[in-house]
Amino acid sequence: MKKLIVIFLSVLFCFLGNVSLAKEKIQMTNDTPGIYVFKINTQKYGEKIKPFVTPYLTMPETVYEDNCFDLVVNAGFFDVKTGKSVSYVTIDEKMVSDVEDNKELVESLKKQDRLEKVLQRGEFRILQKGEKLKFDIALHNEPIPDGYTLKHALQSGPILLPDMDLVKEGFVIYDENCNVKFQSADLLKRRERTAIALKGKYLYIVIFTKENKVDANEMADYMKNTLKAKKALAFDGGLSTAVNYKNLSIGSLGKRQRRVKSFLVIER
Repeated sequence: MKKLIVIFLSVLFCFLGNVSLAKEKIQMTNDTPGIYVFKINTQKYGEKIKPFVTPYLTMPETVYEDNCFDLVVNAGFFDVKTGKSVSYVTIDEKMVSDVEDNKELVESLKKQDRLEKVLQRGEFRILQKGEKLKFDIALHNEPIPDGYTLKHALQSGPILLPDMDLVKEGFVIYDENCNVKFQSADLLKRRERTAIALKGKYLYIVIFTKENKVDANEMADYMKNTLKAKKALAFDGGLSTAVNYKNLSIGSLGKRQRRVKSFLVIER
């Protein structure tokens, strides 16, 4: 009986802390139907922002409830059949997800002549220099700035701002007549989307739901002309699009969420 009381109090404390702290950490707006924007001050709460990876495919709602996070969104790409990651992820200076460990994927991408492009896809970076954190978006193969260490990194793509290049990141292939021969993640189609943007000291997390589907160009336009952001990155979208925040739970499968591999979370 005592054990049950302790568990109940722990869950209650987590819930109450989740509600109170989320209010001051995160500003949510839903000014445009179907678009949810979450704004976080990185100077105040930078230490609370990090990637999260599960050993097997998991719904964001489960990650949210089991870990007492303030906010959870889907992030990197993954193989639906094998459950393996298709995105590099670094947490606390340790790479916890290495795309090149997925041998089947590597061999398939080599045959398609896409391996190098996929491996260098854009990523969200949290860099550290002493006690200072720096937030950035860059291609995976871009060097780390002098004096900094890579604390966290979460790869997905494509980079939306300052410049988007779907061919360079291996998302689109055109034939000799400039017709689309191949596209990944339906980026040229309107789908539900998850994306992030950096503007000054703020990180923006944006969810485009089924009520306001967008393609890659429309995502980039929103980040540039509505948010006025300088840098932006798309996360996995379509059926993977999901967010959990307070009593808000959004997925792309009706009331259910798709199970995914990696997440961006705001810790309690």
